[in-house]
Amino acid sequence: MTTDSVLRLGTRGSVLAQTQSRAVAGELERLHSGLQVELKILKTSGDVIRDRPLHEFGGKGLFTKEIEQALLAGEIDLAVHSFKDVPVTMPLVEQADLIIAAAPKREDPRDALISTLASTIEALPSGAKVGTGSLRRRCQILALRPDLKLEPIRGNIDTRIRKLKDGQFDAVILAMAGLRRATLFDAELMYAIETSQMLPASGQGALALQCRRDDARTRALLRAMDDATARACVTAERELVRLLEGDCQSPIAALAEVAEGRMTMRAAVGSRGGEPPVVWAQAEGSADDPAAVAAKVHRELILAGAQKLLHGQNP
Repeated sequence: MTTDSVLRLGTRGSVLAQTQSRAVAGELERLHSGLQVELKILKTSGDVIRDRPLHEFGGKGLFTKEIEQALLAGEIDLAVHSFKDVPVTMPLVEQADLIIAAAPKREDPRDALISTLASTIEALPSGAKVGTGSLRRRCQILALRPDLKLEPIRGNIDTRIRKLKDGQFDAVILAMAGLRRATLFDAELMYAIETSQMLPASGQGALALQCRRDDARTRALLRAMDDATARACVTAERELVRLLEGDCQSPIAALAEVAEGRMTMRAAVGSRGGEPPVVWAQAEGSADDPAAVAAKVHRELILAGAQKLLHGQNP
């Protein structure tokens, strides 16, 4: 597609957000001759409040709210979000007026252990101090190693890595996708956690390219970056969170994968507050019907007692 125009891309100011946005801008300019993509840095509530865990003051939607408002006001034409930061249920006005126009090819969805002491969670010394602000990660880690000391940690990727190197933590847990996209991955310090031990957040590793629903020009430009497999997997994972009525206090993990037209989805749910026990479920189905796969996993989780865990009861 050839075009002589400019797109205004709104992004957070963090290293990762700008790196992701520049990568998307470069790919759009490569795909569409004559297109120029200009970055506009916006500050979100999640960037301002850094002294408390996200789930205590509104959840990850605070990283998208101001950017979505800028889209609605016509100040920018598109936004690049980490899909796991996009609330499953947006406010009604945003549901009506905004759309995820593309989900590019997904990066590694796994979590990573960052530590100078061990390369696996099992090998960490007893009582090791592990930094994570995620209830999902917390409950899965404690299910494996109840002896570890988990402490909240905030800040951008580079800030969290610096806190580890300064000795404030024995280990921290971050998303592999963010480390790779920000070119901060260090194989001598960072180790992928296999999904058999820790499942990621819904949408982890995927990007959401968002624009106004009535902006046909931008929607057409973004469509060229849409990856059908990434979109199907994220759709299934987010549908499961919706079925479970998940919110920022709900430790829900989900990962869908596609091979030869079949989708396999695994999920884990911990108790409200990020404590064990954790219940797991798995199901498969056609990749053309991600909602049906999510419904199967949901049924298995309910049978295992997930709804009771999410409401503060033992299954």
